[in-house]
Amino acid sequence: MNIKKLLLSQIEKVVIDLRYDFLYEDEYGELLCQVVQRDSSGSIESTPISFHLHINEEKGTGHLIYYQTEGEMNRQTFDIEKPATILAILTFITGVLGSDSISQTK
Repeated sequence: MNIKKLLLSQIEKVVIDLRYDFLYEDEYGELLCQVVQRDSSGSIESTPISFHLHINEEKGTGHLIYYQTEGEMNRQTFDIEKPATILAILTFITGVLGSDSISQTK
């Protein structure tokens, strides 16, 4: 099983459902991911959250370090054999983006 593909596809689904774009760069075994909001012309308007994703494919574990413009905001670990840890990642991202979109409409 390719944990990287699984996680990235699930995160991307959540992000797109919330009307954001999901970008990532895979360099030197480390993933840098960004959730971006675009304006009407397609330019990046804001980056509500970004994170580093470290995965140990052999063990099925990893961790994420989340950032906002103010700096590091949270850390989470996951174990592919414990679905609740994956759900916690998706729930956290949804919570951050949901609160961000609410604050933008006020």
